[in-house]
Amino acid sequence: MDKILDVFEVYAESDKKKINDFNSKIESKMDVKIEKTKMRTEDLWIDMMENTIEYIDNILRSPMRLIINEEEVVKIEKIKKVTVESIKHLSKNAGFIEDVDENGDVQPGKLLNVFKEETYNTYENRFIYTLIQKMLIIIRKQKKKYMDKGKAVSKEFKRVEYTGNSYNGKNKIDMQFIMTATEESDEADSERKQQLERIKDLEKNVINLTLSTTYQTLERENVTPITPPLKKTNALLKNVNFQYAVRLWDFLINEMDSVKSGKPENKVKEYKERGKSKKYADETFLLNYLILSNLEKPDLTNEHKKEIIEHLIANVVERTIDVNEQITEEQLKNLVSKQFTIIKYKRQVTSKEIQEIFKKHITKYVQKISVIK
Repeated sequence: MDKILDVFEVYAESDKKKINDFNSKIESKMDVKIEKTKMRTEDLWIDMMENTIEYIDNILRSPMRLIINEEEVVKIEKIKKVTVESIKHLSKNAGFIEDVDENGDVQPGKLLNVFKEETYNTYENRFIYTLIQKMLIIIRKQKKKYMDKGKAVSKEFKRVEYTGNSYNGKNKIDMQFIMTATEESDEADSERKQQLERIKDLEKNVINLTLSTTYQTLERENVTPITPPLKKTNALLKNVNFQYAVRLWDFLINEMDSVKSGKPENKVKEYKERGKSKKYADETFLLNYLILSNLEKPDLTNEHKKEIIEHLIANVVERTIDVNEQITEEQLKNLVSKQFTIIKYKRQVTSKEIQEIFKKHITKYVQKISVIK
């Protein structure tokens, strides 16, 4: 039957002086590497669009207007209103005068008619019209990318390498261990879904901009979209609403292509652990050495057991305080009392279960014997 060492056996032949001497001679190092891989979701373009929509809406509510004058020479009968421009034109074109009466009144046969028409077809409005279209193209392209992605998984890889040595008299003891752990979570997938929801909301808001009177008018007139480079008019330079729109335009034209959404992002952190973690690893070194040394069960005196228990309790208290330096004596007592009750109960339950199983099999055995007889 395999021999099982308990904690008493491990510490039995090693008094406090030996343990302290071993610890004082430990020379060790512990290197830690943490590598995190997650799906990177760039959201700068989303932020900029979300922050600019209200300014675009302001522009569409109070668009730039242009008055267009259309001039045409028509017969006098069709003239509804004689304007200054009509008189000036007639003075330069005497051929349109048919007669001059005795009082000197001029009777023109034709006059210049000036039609004044208001239009939204300005450079500034065409700029906003083009910007909205570009926003929709980018939004739908990015939304498709996010929807086509499979489940995004975030991974974390940890590696700890410990090397230590110490002396027991003239004997040198070495220990090395490497521990790795890999964790996966769908945190990146959750983040991607949140971004997708933002993109969908953004698309709705931009579509609402296309329903404005100004945008609809420009679309009906089939205005020509503007092309880079942007002509910086006074309105684009000085109007706050247009300033935000220009900033978004510059970003979409110059930087949007460099944005890489949904690409893996790796972060690696490497450091040499010299704090509490290495101290715990040193104690593991000691414990492993004691296990190796104490293969034979010693005879333990009550006094020796008491010393070992005190040493173990001291270790537990020290580790507890390391974790929570603010813990009070009363809190510590309550924790110890609670765990004592739980462990005692577990042991009692286990013992009763074993007794029940043993009793059940003995009963079956007795019944078989009775049948044979």
